Amino acid sequence: MKKNILIALPNDSLGGAEQYLKNLTVFFLKKDYVITVLFLKTSTSGGWDDLNIQSNLKLIFTSSSTELKGVLLFLKNLIMLRENKFDFIFTSHVFLTGVLGLFIKLKIIKKKFFIGRESTSIFKRFTGLKLIMFKMYYFFGYSSLDLLICQTDFMKRQLFEALPWLSNKTNIQVIPNPVNFNKISFNEKIDDKFGEFIVAAGRLIHLKGFDILIKAFKIIKSKYPTLKLVILGEGSSRVELDRLILDLHLEDEVFLEGFVKNVYPYFNKAKVCVVSSRIEGFPNVLLQMMYQNTRVVSTKCAGGIEDIEGISIAEINNVISLEKALEKTLEKNSVANRVIFDNNLAERSIEKFVQKIEFHLNADE
Repeated sequence: MKKNILIALPNDSLGGAEQYLKNLTVFFLKKDYVITVLFLKTSTSGGWDDLNIQSNLKLIFTSSSTELKGVLLFLKNLIMLRENKFDFIFTSHVFLTGVLGLFIKLKIIKKKFFIGRESTSIFKRFTGLKLIMFKMYYFFGYSSLDLLICQTDFMKRQLFEALPWLSNKTNIQVIPNPVNFNKISFNEKIDDKFGEFIVAAGRLIHLKGFDILIKAFKIIKSKYPTLKLVILGEGSSRVELDRLILDLHLEDEVFLEGFVKNVYPYFNKAKVCVVSSRIEGFPNVLLQMMYQNTRVVSTKCAGGIEDIEGISIAEINNVISLEKALEKTLEKNSVANRVIFDNNLAERSIEKFVQKIEFHLNADE
């Protein structure tokens, strides 16, 4: 019989956690598994439209324009699946892992294996009431997991320190993020107004550190006057970043390009690719940059980054450190990084990722 899979996620955008779940979906579609994908809200970005024609895939959206308002509709859709038994259930968001885990505990949803993944450093990122809410999701749902994936050893240690009881309830394993570069167009033309440029990508939010990057770029402009900075993504900090660009008189030098569906041509043509984040679970965009460029800079925003040979490292929230890392990277010969990066990425294939999941599930039986 064909295996039956359930995947749950908040929306159809393609952030890191969402890309991970879509990569799994693509992998399992090739095996002709039957896959149901539940979303908390209506389709807004069209990030899954390219898969919608598959006969063995069912995408179930709610009619809500926001995730919060869509919760009740999501739960209704979940209850409608109560007659199914899923061979695998996958989540990558604490709220949805908690909800699915609770429904499994109540025997509303039936499964063979339930696999969750931590998508961010919850206990470094949140405080107060929001952190209390997250702890409730862990308490009510995580004991139903057959496997909890942490992206890094640092993330696993955080869980053990914050929730020492969890290791007795759940099989927790470190499996680095997978990558899947199939069916990606790398040769699209991009605007030639940039000339030589540094590129960064991500939601325009405080955690991504784009304010730090812009300030570092201001310093480096004195040595590289023709260099531009291109930031791909949209978000709530746009007004703040626009104001900073004006204050630093960089309005003709820094480009906030908004949401870009295909970031790879930008990564390929950039002089340097940079991750400037203050904190991440593990930035998938870093792996995408490594795939397309040999000059990559990253802050110490997540565990494991310093272990990747060839990446220039900067301190978080530090303008001078980031500027120095950018300058060093612009000036060094990075040709040897191609082999180093390719070897690293080969170990992160989606096939090997799934093999590791199956190994840990079988070892726990």
